[in-house]
Amino acid sequence: MSDLIKLAFVGDMGAGKTTAIRAISDREPISTEMPISHAALGEKTHTTVAMDYSTIELDDGELLHVYGVPGQRYLDFMWPLVCEGAVGIVVLVAADGADMVGQADAMLREFARIAPDAAFAVGVTRADLSDDFALLEFRDALGRRGHRLPMARLDARDAAQVETLIRMLLSYRYAEAKVNAVA
Repeated sequence: MSDLIKLAFVGDMGAGKTTAIRAISDREPISTEMPISHAALGEKTHTTVAMDYSTIELDDGELLHVYGVPGQRYLDFMWPLVCEGAVGIVVLVAADGADMVGQADAMLREFARIAPDAAFAVGVTRADLSDDFALLEFRDALGRRGHRLPMARLDARDAAQVETLIRMLLSYRYAEAKVNAVA
């Protein structure tokens, strides 16, 4: 019997975690979405209050267990429960949000502490809604903060784009493992 292969999606509320998991799941995800009691977030009417969960069958028949954690800080007690032992963590950040470099940096640092053996990738959602978003500038800003990892623009509704980011993350993880084994 193989070990559980776990991947987590993290990010602030509205970054696209639930949407990305729905896009790539083999079956309807288990979700703990609840209605939002205020209209401050425009079109967003629901938010995750515990986690999202689903599976994806890999080419070799093994299951990739996919989780999404709530983005609200008052629910951060769920983060270690879900993310410990993850092989990878996808940090989603919305391009139309405030201080996306700061948000991504904080998430990367927090989840590196929670899951130190995980590989990371960053997906930038809602880039189509931001006139001034530039992926290379964002990458360079995170690089100046010490983060060198795969990142891409991401339409969380598009399964092919989400799968590509996951493949980038896993390729980076295994390439880094090979380099460390040789060193």
